[in-house]
Amino acid sequence: MPRLFSAKVILYFLFLIVLDGAILPVFHIASVFPSFLYLFVCYTAFEWGPQKTVYIAFWAGLARDLLGGGMIGVEATGLVALALGLDFLVQKMEREFPGMYWMITFLFVFFAGILRLFLGFPDELSSSVAGEYLGMITLAALYSSLVLPVFYFLTNRWFGQFTGKQYELFRS
Repeated sequence: MPRLFSAKVILYFLFLIVLDGAILPVFHIASVFPSFLYLFVCYTAFEWGPQKTVYIAFWAGLARDLLGGGMIGVEATGLVALALGLDFLVQKMEREFPGMYWMITFLFVFFAGILRLFLGFPDELSSSVAGEYLGMITLAALYSSLVLPVFYFLTNRWFGQFTGKQYELFRS
């Protein structure tokens, strides 16, 4: 588990910001693309614990606020609140069932989209437009949770956390 202000974490975070802002919109499916910043918040909750998740959620939210053009701090506040709930869920979950990671990631991305929708655009939201946005939020959550295994593998490799067994030889 690296320090939050290490060069590896900062470079990886900047890389994810560039991916989310410039590269991933090219790979959209029906105007929907995954958010690697959301996936990084989930990864932090799963692997690094609650001490670091809130900080990563704040910085990811602030970065998405700056990329999205909405009011500054709305998504940061929402992600921090969701990160607290995510930490609670991760502490209580059964880690042996891998489907749980997908389900929690789906729920996190879904509720982050819902919060962004209702907090960011409260007066511009009509019932006809809300249904369309909910469909897009659901697809974005599904798309993000589907790329979770690849993201998880690459992030583990970047930070040097291998999930394979390590055998050591000891002399007696």
